[in-house]
Amino acid sequence: MLPGVTVTSANAAVRSHLSESRLAHALENPDRDAERRQPFYRRFAFWFPLAVYAVSRIYVLVAGIVLARNQIALPIGTPNIRIFFPLPASPGYLSAMTNWDGQWYRVIAENGYPAVLPRAGWGGIDMNPWAFFPVFPLTAGAIMKVTGLPFVVVAPILSTLIGFAAMYFLFKLVDQAVGRWEAIVAVVATCFYIASPVFSASYTESLALLMVVVVLLLLRARRYAWVVPALLVLSLSRNVVIAMVPVITAHAVVRWWQGDEGPHPKRFRWGMAALAAYAGALTFLWPKIVAIATDTPNAYEETMLAWNIQTKVKLYMWWNLLYAYWGIWGQLLGVLGVAAFAWFMLTKNSWRWGPEIWGWAGAYPAYIILVTSTTPSRVRYALLAFPFTLVIAWFLKLRWWERWRYWLLAGIVVVGAVQMWWWLEHYLVIENLTDDLYP
Repeated sequence: MLPGVTVTSANAAVRSHLSESRLAHALENPDRDAERRQPFYRRFAFWFPLAVYAVSRIYVLVAGIVLARNQIALPIGTPNIRIFFPLPASPGYLSAMTNWDGQWYRVIAENGYPAVLPRAGWGGIDMNPWAFFPVFPLTAGAIMKVTGLPFVVVAPILSTLIGFAAMYFLFKLVDQAVGRWEAIVAVVATCFYIASPVFSASYTESLALLMVVVVLLLLRARRYAWVVPALLVLSLSRNVVIAMVPVITAHAVVRWWQGDEGPHPKRFRWGMAALAAYAGALTFLWPKIVAIATDTPNAYEETMLAWNIQTKVKLYMWWNLLYAYWGIWGQLLGVLGVAAFAWFMLTKNSWRWGPEIWGWAGAYPAYIILVTSTTPSRVRYALLAFPFTLVIAWFLKLRWWERWRYWLLAGIVVVGAVQMWWWLEHYLVIENLTDDLYP
């Protein structure tokens, strides 16, 4: 029997559809008072997300060990990729998990940020560490100094451990705000998403997801004083804090609509306006730090141009990408997809998520479409769009296949595992430099 789950049955020896339904009912409708009285490690809400994440990490470990054998040698001067720390062929799991951006994070962890911006041959600013936000690499660097361990050990393990916390709090957020079934689907679908191997790599996805979920939890709990530093950490982890402005706005509007602004409504409204403005201002914090540290105005924007990333609205890029892939039919399907999601967001199926998750569900996909480029990294960026897993949970509970929802969820795990292997093989592990693929 699953710890924290109680099932009663007239005949425990008979595995009937009725008993399976009772198990599903017990999973999805827990006695929360009884659950709180249990030791924390026996609570389903504690061990389940950690167990699912652990299984997915073991799978990534096995896949990474196997696929890293096929990685080519990467000496300094390798064409099409910037190599600071040369690697032999078949470098092993940990080294393979520090490919691509991991090399930049290693430069920051070991040497910090440069005081002088490097220049390319054509006179513009060259690729440099200032393009990468500081919380993850500086934390890894601090751990390296304390433990004496190398970056290729510290960074993947740090990312993986942060992922455990992210999954725990993701389950807690969805479980409290929406329900147990949705929390189960959210964790399972996120852990076995195609790009989820990056949670085990020297990247910032696990940290960014953790901070997004923490901010939403704090908002929902009305712990506004703690939201302030959480937003600050998020703003120095990934450049997504601007998407929190609509979230804070939705939270405030719902409290106003429900007449739940507390004993001082005007103070509450001004406080929410200040918090939203603060989140918006934090978008410019890192670029301002870069400008001051390098004594170069627009240093961050010019640094991003070295990667051919422009700081402007990029909706046209997505429109052109749809046409390049599938022609006018692709553009039509894109419009229909956006319209269908907008319709879903205006129904009670999404309103029950609460204003915090609902706000993020609308703001972050809009951020991706309007702000990010159409590089292969878009698959990785979608990891933070976890509310899409709640759409999956709603779909699996439609009456036509509700009784088979756990089997269908298992199918999602299988399909996701196959896709995760493919993503590792073609995106993170470098088997050749002819594919136009990078994470």
